[in-house]
Amino acid sequence: MGRVVILSPLAGGVSRPEEAHDEWQRYQVAVETLRAEWEQARRIAEAEAPGVVPILDSYLRVLDEVVVGERIREAIAAGTTAERALRQLFEPIIGRLRRSADILLQDRGTELEQVLQRLLSALQQQRVEYSRVAGAIVVATALTPSEVLLLHRAGVCGIVTAVGGITSHTTILARSLQLPAVIGLGKAVGALAEGDSVIVDGYTGVVVLHPSQETRRRYERHRDSTQWRRRILMRFASLPAQTIDGRRYRLMANIASLHDLEEALLVGAEGIGLVRTELLVVQLGRLPSEEEQLQWYRHIAERFSPRPVVFRLFDLGGDKYNDGGPPEPNPALGMRGIRFLLARPELLRQQLRAVLRAATWHNVRLLIPMVSTESEVRAVRRELEIVRQQLRDAGELHGGEIPVGVMVETPAAALIAERLAPLADFFSIGSNDLTQYTLAVDRAYGAVAELYDPFHPAVWRLILQVVEVAHRRGIPVCFCGEITAHAQATEWLVGLGVEELSTLPAAIVALKHRIRRLSFQQARHHLLERLAFGGGEPTK
Repeated sequence: MGRVVILSPLAGGVSRPEEAHDEWQRYQVAVETLRAEWEQARRIAEAEAPGVVPILDSYLRVLDEVVVGERIREAIAAGTTAERALRQLFEPIIGRLRRSADILLQDRGTELEQVLQRLLSALQQQRVEYSRVAGAIVVATALTPSEVLLLHRAGVCGIVTAVGGITSHTTILARSLQLPAVIGLGKAVGALAEGDSVIVDGYTGVVVLHPSQETRRRYERHRDSTQWRRRILMRFASLPAQTIDGRRYRLMANIASLHDLEEALLVGAEGIGLVRTELLVVQLGRLPSEEEQLQWYRHIAERFSPRPVVFRLFDLGGDKYNDGGPPEPNPALGMRGIRFLLARPELLRQQLRAVLRAATWHNVRLLIPMVSTESEVRAVRRELEIVRQQLRDAGELHGGEIPVGVMVETPAAALIAERLAPLADFFSIGSNDLTQYTLAVDRAYGAVAELYDPFHPAVWRLILQVVEVAHRRGIPVCFCGEITAHAQATEWLVGLGVEELSTLPAAIVALKHRIRRLSFQQARHHLLERLAFGGGEPTK
């Protein structure tokens, strides 16, 4: 609760040089100015939010990226300004990310846009005024993690931004700092003016403008009860996710960054059910080398050892990464996931080598994304054997045989689960894409977003069919997807009887709390009742 402060850069007087040499100097000074700010934020993070340090390191790597500097210098030498050179380099990448069907990648596009804007501000010698934010609610178009840390240190009591999402680094950081935040309010931020009295409810994503005394009292009571509930929930972090009639579930974490990894450890995740390895590509802005991948994979495997860690192969495509090919009219139905990798065998082998080398920790699993045919799984297994033999011949230390799973996220994979099961060591159900493809709804397209229904019975009948096939074949099933964090979905998930549930780290404790209040037998009965339409009841 507090008064609004509109955060906008303060311009400093800057003369425009006319020589390319001076323009390059301007760029170098801007980079060093921004580096100093981010390094200050990094020092704060080390003390107050250690899990955020890798995020800030990724921002600093953008500044240190040799290719970026070389391309800026070449553009300036050709006669353009530093500002124009930055836009020409960053904006195509940002555009591809924002057009992605993957919400995580949309958020990374927003964050890269923030890096660009901070560089442009530094070129204009603009700075953010932090001295007036103590006790205030800061409203901005967007905020970088470094700005959030500096605002937190300055005593801000809440933040509101026009752009961003629930998976953005800004949101994750605000949550780790227990800083109330509403991210992605859109054009509605225009209704907020300097000095307005507001309440920011980060739990519901609501901003209350000019609250009445009764509303303020209600939110004060809610704040007190919420703090109490958080303390109670954290007691569940070390307890098993077990129903009242003894059914045990392993709660795993979906991660996209090293910060997510630290948060997963904090809340007692029993493993990593999904590492979105393509986010490494997004962070670097290019394909990582084998050694860069190895360092990242090994760190994750080591931190979670001996608990299992599932590395999904790069789920790349036209909406996430373009290596020079023609633009795709419909990336969601084009060359993405395992199709993309099988068309680029050296890229696939490079990633397989990195995963196998990281598997010396013996807790590593491999997951194949976007499967729709048996031949795709066989092809990956052949490539895996080729790479394994190469490592043996070279005397490289590696993990040998590792479990290989199939991600069931297309209706095709769900319907041929019986044929895929002999080729898989486990199934992982990706409910986000499975819902999108089953309902023929682009979940990132606002005009049809209301038709995207993760509770649609057609989707759940496919899911139940996959689980039953897996159990008949004796292979475990992990359920991944954003719906795992949805309170209303918990009974459905329990009723499925899967072995593992993988969700956002921040959702794990609350999910465990809900599971411990349910009966598996009752949840199973209710699920089968809901899905028993038309044909007979699915087999138990």
